[in-house]
Amino acid sequence: MYLIYTDETGTNKNSKISLYGGLVVHESKVLKFEMQIIEIIQEFLGVSNMLEAEVHFTEIFNYIYFNKKPSKPNKLEFFNKSILPLIKDKNKKDIVNFINELFQLISKIDIPFIFSFINKNDEFHKNHYLGEKEISFNAYAFKAFINGVDRYLSKKQEMGLLVADDFYNQIPKRLQKLSIKELISDEVIKKNPHIKEIIYKRVLAESLVWKSSHLKEIVSSNSIAPLKYKFESNSFNLLDNINFVSSKDSIINQIADILLYVIRKIKEYELDRELYKSLKEFCENEDIKQSIEFLYSMKTIQEVKIILNNSKLEIEFLPERYIPLGY
Repeated sequence: MYLIYTDETGTNKNSKISLYGGLVVHESKVLKFEMQIIEIIQEFLGVSNMLEAEVHFTEIFNYIYFNKKPSKPNKLEFFNKSILPLIKDKNKKDIVNFINELFQLISKIDIPFIFSFINKNDEFHKNHYLGEKEISFNAYAFKAFINGVDRYLSKKQEMGLLVADDFYNQIPKRLQKLSIKELISDEVIKKNPHIKEIIYKRVLAESLVWKSSHLKEIVSSNSIAPLKYKFESNSFNLLDNINFVSSKDSIINQIADILLYVIRKIKEYELDRELYKSLKEFCENEDIKQSIEFLYSMKTIQEVKIILNNSKLEIEFLPERYIPLGY
């Protein structure tokens, strides 16, 4: 059994790209992986008790690289009280070393990091039958990811369970009262295109409908993320449900979030170097670049994309080397 610790990044409207990804960890490796992560975080970020402080990497990164604190009062208060005392003596080199240690660790113990990359400005979003680009890029980000994971699990001849940050509170209370059939219906999704959690539920249900008469009654005949090859959309090695956990209680989910954040920053910089010129020092760091290129070559990082081919959408896997955007 594999546990797939997932997260997403770039779903806000300010980002031009969206990523959904996760770490695919065999159950036999979970404990040793967690223990090694704790040691790395203690050494490079100063967090000594992971049960008391969640790793808010975005805030740590922004403070150390740009001397920027959270803008929201409640987050600022937490940052000043719980995070700042731990990182006040940390620097950019600590951040780079922390990231590189994580990259090398997942390669050493053979834990793949699989993610999908979506450019929100791609033309195919215009043709989404529900009429919303936001629905389209969230649906295809998740669709490509679970397709990539399912291919990996098929090669291993193992089953996998998705482990995701608990997003129940992200679904408005008025919708929480709905049955699953109502919640993932076309009508509800069209009226709430910004609620990505409902979209993920729908896409997963579509990928599993082939083996469940119950799901056939729930899912409409239309797919919100159709691919050129219909049966390629089916998931054969994923269990029927997602295990939701609080990211504060799941250190591996936190690490998945950190790796996604790093990859997104690099992708954004490559997409528009002028707009993201403040990221130049980080994104052009030779140690970071070499680590990423090495992990691509070792297939530790596996990138999945959706491409338009003769008006049909297909899954594409990046070659076994890192190719920067624009090259």
